[in-house]
Amino acid sequence: MATCPECECEFDDPIVICPHCNVPLVNREEAEAGAGDGEAVDENLPAEGLVVIETTTDDTRVGQIRELLEESGIPCFLSDELFPTDPPPDETKVFIPREMVDDAKRLMRDYFIVNKTAT
Repeated sequence: MATCPECECEFDDPIVICPHCNVPLVNREEAEAGAGDGEAVDENLPAEGLVVIETTTDDTRVGQIRELLEESGIPCFLSDELFPTDPPPDETKVFIPREMVDDAKRLMRDYFIVNKTAT
């Protein structure tokens, strides 16, 4: 697992560049060794322990994913909520707690397979 040295989000292989910060990811030991070297992370942001489950430019899909996850008890956060920018980026990243990734992937797979065959 690799960590972004800027936003401290963790990503699974094969991701090597942080999709939000556009910087190379580092392994956990490098990230911990670099802690305290730069600016402090805003303690009010729940970014620690979150991973990206989806990156998309489709706002409808973002809404579907958010509703599905939250109805299933999986909290999710959008990149524009965690890392507001002006103007906002074209794509949205959906973050969830690391320990809920397997459940979220299963829910999303089942939901989008059912809805794809229904159309």
